Amino acid sequence: MRITRDALLKIAKDTAEKTFAPNKNVTAVFLLGSMLSENPFIGGTTDVDLLVIYNGEPPDTQEIIKLSNDFHVDIRYESASIYAQPRELRGDPWRGHALWNPTLLHQKGRFFEYTQSILRAQFDEPANKLKRAYAFSAPAREAWSGMQFDPSSVDPLQLLNAAANAANAVAVLSGEPLTERRFLTGFPARAQAIGNPDFTHLLFDVIGRQMTVELVMEWLPAWEDAFCSAGLAPLDLSIHTARLAYYKAAITAQLESDFPLAAIWPMIFTWARAAEAGNFTSVHSRVWARVLALMGLDATGMPDRVDALDRYLDVLEETLEQIAAKNGL
Repeated sequence: MRITRDALLKIAKDTAEKTFAPNKNVTAVFLLGSMLSENPFIGGTTDVDLLVIYNGEPPDTQEIIKLSNDFHVDIRYESASIYAQPRELRGDPWRGHALWNPTLLHQKGRFFEYTQSILRAQFDEPANKLKRAYAFSAPAREAWSGMQFDPSSVDPLQLLNAAANAANAVAVLSGEPLTERRFLTGFPARAQAIGNPDFTHLLFDVIGRQMTVELVMEWLPAWEDAFCSAGLAPLDLSIHTARLAYYKAAITAQLESDFPLAAIWPMIFTWARAAEAGNFTSVHSRVWARVLALMGLDATGMPDRVDALDRYLDVLEETLEQIAAKNGL
């Protein structure tokens, strides 16, 4: 059966109407993410992102519903209290952009109109753009501060999380945050948009070394096996087994694109998350150790990665200071 965007939109609407609308504690349901675009597919796969706002404590934080091997629904739950001060959302890079222009599927009262009208006012003012950038740069610098005392012992996922924050501090100066599948494909344009394409090279220095398309292709079967193993009992739902094809399609599509090394991010980031699940076999662990050594994300190479993060953050902080000064902030 061929799955179209329209078919997935119907699933989103039906889920909102049948599952959430009857619940008196559900304040609103929104469609977010790639499904808002005309072409949400990468390699023929996508997901349906729903945000469910609860009046009170939600029953869960996240839920994954498998539709087929290639499609799933990713539902995130949040309390309406988080949205009680819409002005504060202007400085929140994730929630601010989420409610800037989502598709409203259900609401009680006028939660959305009220929240969005206040959020949008002055949203693109330089002060609010900088707030959203600092929301990423501050934890990235804080993470680096904790790494510098013993860089050899830094966990790869800790370093990659800091790199993701550092990259998104640049990204939100000209748009919404970048998500995992489109992370490196979208970053160069964001760096160019603020007049400093060198950020792309600086970011790759943080992520690792000796990366080639041939290596990524060679690692793909081992990554898939590790993902499946960790996905059987995921601590992190981003590596739920329902998401395997979602990531694999992105990796293979990017390997065939004009920027094939972009495939390294969805692979290495999810692999690091899978390693954190704690259910690798000895074979999984040996392969993962070899990958880390080649990328310079092992104990020997990690000091260089931590230094590269510092260099990136130095340039980032200078950039943010220049933007602030230019706008009298």
